[in-house]
Amino acid sequence: MLITGYSDLSLTRGGILQDLSSDRRWGAYFKFDNDVREVFPFINGTVEKARYQLRPLHIRFVYRKAACTLYPVEGMAAPLRGHDHAVAYIDGLIAFLNDLHASRHDLTPSHKLYQPPVSVVDIVKMLPLTNCRQCGYPTCMAFAAAIRKGKVLPEDCPDFAEPISVRKVYPVFGSDGAIESTLSIESNHRPGAADSHKAAPTGGHAGRQATSGDNRSAPLYDRYGIRIQYDLSPREIQVLRHLAEGASNPEISEALNISPHTVKSHVIHIFNKINVNDRTQAAVWAVQNKVI
Repeated sequence: MLITGYSDLSLTRGGILQDLSSDRRWGAYFKFDNDVREVFPFINGTVEKARYQLRPLHIRFVYRKAACTLYPVEGMAAPLRGHDHAVAYIDGLIAFLNDLHASRHDLTPSHKLYQPPVSVVDIVKMLPLTNCRQCGYPTCMAFAAAIRKGKVLPEDCPDFAEPISVRKVYPVFGSDGAIESTLSIESNHRPGAADSHKAAPTGGHAGRQATSGDNRSAPLYDRYGIRIQYDLSPREIQVLRHLAEGASNPEISEALNISPHTVKSHVIHIFNKINVNDRTQAAVWAVQNKVI
């Protein structure tokens, strides 16, 4: 990935209330010449307080004192001081992204997604409100505040409801043994039961793979019997199978009798759903999860 430029730069006046008395009151919108999603995990792993999210895929962070939001092929930034400042800012941003990509083998990417903090009020609603003190805190409110600060876990309350699902993040290793990416998999099993696959990795649902791309009712499971976080559609499974076998987008288009643009959209959706960044990682995921 080498970003050589951008287009469609437009400026909007206003936005940042505290800057209305200064000249920093412009917001910029622009499009990159090519897709920059590959660098998102490296921004997430190196820039403090970056917010990486999948739906829609984007990352937010502060660069040169301006808030910046990047999508795969477009971006926004504010506050800026007008056209000249916006041009200089975007040029610097492109150089920053290219430097990150050039240094990616020496950096540690982060695929951790931003989760908005849960309020103490919402936590209190899940507590019995008996102030039983079995958690070690004098009141349920104090216990909720401790959860919010990360000092205790919800299960430290004996009456806290069991989770409906549990999400685990697994590493995807490259040929050199280094972690290339991660997969986030959600289980609807109880926490204790979710680890039972270690004793019998071929049991449970492991044999219930989606064997037909046209069978929407058959849920897709990973090799340990855990349901994938976001199910792939039948068409996406077909595209993923061709992709994993090394087919290009035009070849997939011809094989499935769909337009190249539709193939590209399916590939992007697949990457977002299974939390990978490129075709190689998607192929590895497909093999690991017996899609092919």
